[in-house]
Amino acid sequence: MGCCRWYLVVGLGLGKVGTGLIFLFAWRDIFDILVTEEKSLLPGSTLYKEWRRPTERPSWQFYVYNWSNAQAILEHQASSASFQEIGPFQYEEVAEVVDVKYHQANGTLSYRKRTFFRPSGPHSTTTNGTESERIISVNFVALLASHFGHSMDYSVQRELSFMLHNFRQTVTVTRTIGQLLFTGYREPMMEPLRKLVCPTKRRRVACQDERLAYFRTFNVTRRASEVYSLDVGLKDRSKYGTVRSWGAASVPAAHGEFHPCDGFAGLTGEFFPSRIERDQAIVIVLPELCRRLTLEFDREQLVAGIMGFRYAVRLVRPFRSAQMSESNMQSCPDTSIRLGRYGILNTNECNGFPLYESDQAHVSSNESTSFSSDSDLLYYLLEPTTGTVIESNIDLTYHTFLRPNEHIALFQSVPELRIPLFRFARYYRLSELKAAKLRQLLHLLDVGHQIALAGCVAGLTIILLAVVYACWKAQRPSKTNNDQYRIIGMQLSDGGREHNLLK
Repeated sequence: MGCCRWYLVVGLGLGKVGTGLIFLFAWRDIFDILVTEEKSLLPGSTLYKEWRRPTERPSWQFYVYNWSNAQAILEHQASSASFQEIGPFQYEEVAEVVDVKYHQANGTLSYRKRTFFRPSGPHSTTTNGTESERIISVNFVALLASHFGHSMDYSVQRELSFMLHNFRQTVTVTRTIGQLLFTGYREPMMEPLRKLVCPTKRRRVACQDERLAYFRTFNVTRRASEVYSLDVGLKDRSKYGTVRSWGAASVPAAHGEFHPCDGFAGLTGEFFPSRIERDQAIVIVLPELCRRLTLEFDREQLVAGIMGFRYAVRLVRPFRSAQMSESNMQSCPDTSIRLGRYGILNTNECNGFPLYESDQAHVSSNESTSFSSDSDLLYYLLEPTTGTVIESNIDLTYHTFLRPNEHIALFQSVPELRIPLFRFARYYRLSELKAAKLRQLLHLLDVGHQIALAGCVAGLTIILLAVVYACWKAQRPSKTNNDQYRIIGMQLSDGGREHNLLK
C-alpha cells in the first residue's frame, strides 16, 4: 500500500512537469491568439471602431520658404539664392474612414479615407510669421507650363510662351502662407493650360478644376481617397495590415521593379503584423504622399516602459526617367499609384510634377538654407511582439527646380536653381492609455512563461522530495526480535513472582 502511495506522488510530480513543459512551449501560440483577438479589425471590434474614427491623432508642423532675394537672382545681381524658413504652423491630423464594406470571402475591408488638418496650439502666429503673411515663392503654374513644354513639340511650346505672356505670368508670385499650404488660389491661366495639356498628357492634377495648393484636397475639398482594400489577417496573419489599391496590377512587375502604372499592395505604416524580425527590412507605402519607404533596423529603444525596435527610414526612388516617358504614362489606368486626386501636389514619380523630396545629405550642404541634417528625422519605433507602432516621425522637405527653356520667353534667361518650397514633420506617439494596455499585454506574456516554469519546478521538486524521502525511509533502522523477547521475558518474571507470593 505504501509503495502505491509513492508511485502516486511521483506521478503527480511528473504530471506537473509535463503540463508545465506543454504550457511553456504552447504559450507563445496561445499568446499570439490573444494578440490576434486584440488586434482584430472585424466590424464591431474595438480596434475597428478606433480605425474608423481615430482618437489618437498625429501632429504636423509645416514650414514654408520665402525667397528673399528673388529679384536679385533673376536679374543676375546675386551669386547665391537666399531662402528664409517660416514656421512652424501646428496642426493635428483628423482622419475618418468612409464607405467601409467587409468582404468575408477574402477577409478584407474596402474603404475610402478622408483627411483634413485641424489647427492645434498657436498656429496662426509663430516665432517667424503668420499664415496671413505674404511671401515670395516660385510661380508654380508658370513652372508647370515650362515643365510640360519640355516634352512637347516646338509649336506647343511657343503657344505656351504666348499664353504666359498674355496672362502676364511672372517667374515668382507673392502669396499668403495659408494659400500656399491649404486654402489654395485660382489662376486664370489654368483653364487654357488644361485645354492644351490634358488632351495629349495624362496629367490628372493639372486637368482638375480646383484650387492650387500643396495640400490641396486635405483642407480645400476634404475629398475622400480612392478605394483601398485592407487585409485583416483572417486567412493569413502575415498579411495583416496589407493595403491594396484597386488600381494595383494583378501580376507584379518582373524582378520586383516598380512602374508608374502599378498600384500598390503593402503596409501603409498604420498596422503591422505580429512577430516582427529585426533582420528583415519592411517596405511601406504612404499613399497621401505618394512615397515608398524602406524601414531598416537601427537599434533597440525603451519608450514608455516598452522595448521596441527602432527603424531608420530610407526613401525609395523607384522610377527611372525612361519609365516616365509619355508612352508609358499614357498607358496608365485612371486608378493607379499616381494618386492625382488625393494628397499633396504629388511628386514626380506619381504625376510627372516638378516637385521632389530633398535628400538630407544634399540639403545640409546648401548653406543658403536652414534645413536640418538630423538623421533621426525619419524613423519608426515598433513593438516587435505585437507589431504596434509606438512612435514615428516623418520629416520631409520638398523642392523644385528652376531651369531655362529656350522656347519659352519667360524662362529663357533664368538661372538653373534649386528652390525649396515647404517642409513638414509628422509625429505620432502612442497614447499613455494604450501604452499601459500594451505593457499589461506584454506582462501577460512574461507571466505565462513564469507560470509554466513554476509548474515545471514544482513538479521536479515533488519528484525530488519523494525520492529523498523514499531513500531515507529505506535506510531507517527497524525494531528487532530481541526487543520483543525482552519485553515478554519481563512479563513472565512478574508472573512467577506473583505465583510465589500466593504460595
